[in-house]
Amino acid sequence: MSQFNYSDYQNVVSRAQAAPTNNAVKVGFFKLKNDGDEALVRINVSSLDELQFATVHQLGAAHKWMKISCLNEVGSYSDTCPFCAKVAAGDTSIGKASKKVYVQMLVSYKDAATGQFSEAIPVIWERPAGFSREIANLLRDYQDLKAHVFKVTRNGATGSMQTTYSIAYIPLYDKPETITTDFGAFTNFKINKHSYWEKTLEEIETFLATGSFPETEAKPAAESKNLDKVISSPAEEKAVEEALGMTAEATPAPATAPVTQPEPAPVSTDRPARNFGGKKFSF
Repeated sequence: MSQFNYSDYQNVVSRAQAAPTNNAVKVGFFKLKNDGDEALVRINVSSLDELQFATVHQLGAAHKWMKISCLNEVGSYSDTCPFCAKVAAGDTSIGKASKKVYVQMLVSYKDAATGQFSEAIPVIWERPAGFSREIANLLRDYQDLKAHVFKVTRNGATGSMQTTYSIAYIPLYDKPETITTDFGAFTNFKINKHSYWEKTLEEIETFLATGSFPETEAKPAAESKNLDKVISSPAEEKAVEEALGMTAEATPAPATAPVTQPEPAPVSTDRPARNFGGKKFSF
């Protein structure tokens, strides 16, 4: 229904506050645009087991560069995944399967006008899976990364294929007043509803046939007593329309645009004595 009263509104707000979802918690994307840009971050990782990985395909500009999880197992590149099969056949509108790691962070950016650091905001840093080795090194040296503030520096201009990122411990800013230690924004957070979509084989095949993912799923007739009200899938609707000489119009899929942040300030690069007495990590 489109109309509601104040009591209805209060109930919705109460439920959202009691059980926040990705829609209620605004988690952005970490991005440094230019060579030499820096940011202060607190990394929400105390163990390698907390890192989240995924193998994804990135679609082209026509679909706003959205990313879809690959159906193949790690290390396998069979026709099990229709996107992999398309790539193997030479389709350039679909990116090759790539392994990613998603790092949860709180980040503080410098306000270019005032020179002050903003209040820390929650972000996801998407990096190639190999970046997890850098996280492993930090865990070896500093243990619980949530307890420290680091400086991330971009090395490489926009568009450069050689862009890298360095991470340094910054004792000057290593305090809760700089970046909060509250990671509550990531409670109930689901990376597969934020940075990429998980689609079934049927949904991917529908996309390849129609240019869009289905918005509704077919409901088996045996599960419905009202057979005339059974919702058909877009693939079924397309088949009916083609039989009747009609043309189905594709609906572009939504995507979340990365957030552009202001330039942060340079800070000290002094490091404390490293702790090598913790666990050993290997890759």
